[in-house]
Formats: sequence, structure tokens, C-alpha cells
Amino acid sequence: MQFSICTTNYQCAHALDRHLKSVFDLLKGLEFEYIVVDNKSKDRSMEILKRWESQESNMKVLSKKCTMGEGRQISFTHSKGEFILVMDTDTVYYPICEKFLNIYLDEYSDVAVQAMFLGVFPRRIWEKIGGRRSLNAFEDVDMWIRIWELGKMRWYPIVMGENVKDEGSDGRYDYLSTRYNKREQITRLLRKEYDLLKTTGIRELDLEKIAQENTIDLGLGELRKDWFGNYPKLSKTDNIKRFGREMKRTLKG
Repeated sequence: MQFSICTTNYQCAHALDRHLKSVFDLLKGLEFEYIVVDNKSKDRSMEILKRWESQESNMKVLSKKCTMGEGRQISFTHSKGEFILVMDTDTVYYPICEKFLNIYLDEYSDVAVQAMFLGVFPRRIWEKIGGRRSLNAFEDVDMWIRIWELGKMRWYPIVMGENVKDEGSDGRYDYLSTRYNKREQITRLLRKEYDLLKTTGIRELDLEKIAQENTIDLGLGELRKDWFGNYPKLSKTDNIKRFGREMKRTLKG
């Protein structure tokens, strides 16, 4: 098996059909499997996923209440591919992904490369650093930095797909998404704060500088310069105030 797509899903029925069609269309000439762990979605996600699974012999659908990082690691343990693709079920992927993967195989297959909304990781590197940790916030950056410490992480800042977000689910404020009821929004905000505390050491790094120094250019488009930056360095008091503002916004919304 050449590629294993290892992903998670929660309440992404609004984008799933488009996402799956884009993935299976662009990878149809490659040897791949698609493994998704659904986090007990309450929308039509499982109905859609099971329908696709019945049609595609190389697709496996699992169901478990878990964090995003844990879900990706579970999907990895069920995979067989030499290379792991990390994709998002709320993203519709562009045909450029095929060119990206072909160049990767020809020139960069000894390192991990993260483009925007698409990462490709050699299985041996994933295993060496212990894979994804059980985080919802910063679970991707946490893994990138552990690979960077091995000298095996590269970034390619061009967009690989359209991220189909619903109202309120942008970036670090995803917990405000209308996919979640009020109780879930509060729980997710608390979980985010816990995960940020667990990854304090990473957030103290100059992430923007690290990414810039390890950026590659495959010639497929103009490189973005504002991909991901550093969280602001706040004092303990300012962090408490920030959390208070976010909780107030969540309760009011």
C-alpha cells in the first residue's frame, strides 16, 4: 500500500460528500486507502460515511469518542501505507494535490511535508516520533515540531483545498461553531485551554521562523507568507483575562 489517508470526523456532514468525491477523484490513479474515525457525530456524518464505505472497497469507517489527535492515531494503527496523508473531512481538495504528491515522491520522500490542509508523512517517521498525541488544539503543530527536532519536517505553504467552514468555526475559535450545542462549546473551550497548557513549550518557540527556515518550493503556486504565526506571549494574568473573555463570548453566543 502506497498511501493511507488517516483522518477524523465530527459533525462535518455539510462537507463530507464533496470532500470524499474530491479525494477519491484525485487519487484514483494511486494505490491508497481511506481510514476515518468518526467522533460519535450527531448529524448525518455516519450515514454518509457508511454509504461511501459500502461503495469503496479501500475505505474503512471507525467510530469512537476521542480527541482529534487520538482519532488520527487510531486511524494510523489501522493503516498499512508507506506514506500517511493527513486530510480534513471539511475540506474539498483541488486537483493540484496530485502534482504535489508526485513531486513529493520524486524529490522529498525521506521527509515529512505539510502543505495547507494536506500533510504527507513517511510511515517510519510517524512511528519514530510516536505519532499524534491526544490533543484537540495544537495536535498538528505538536507533531510537526517533534518531527522538526529530527530534522525531517518541511513546510509548503500553498493551499491544497477549500476549507468548508460553517458559521463561527474559524481557526482557533472553532469551539464556537454552530455544529456544537452550548454545552459542547463550553467543553471544547475548556479542552482547548487544557491542550494549550500541555503544549506551552511549543508555543514559546518562534513557529513562524521555524516554518520559514524549513520551507520548500515545488513550483506549483505562490507561497503564502501568513500561514501560521505565534500565539501572543501573555502573562499569567493576561491569559486568565483572555480566557475570561472567551468564556463570556461563548456563554453569550
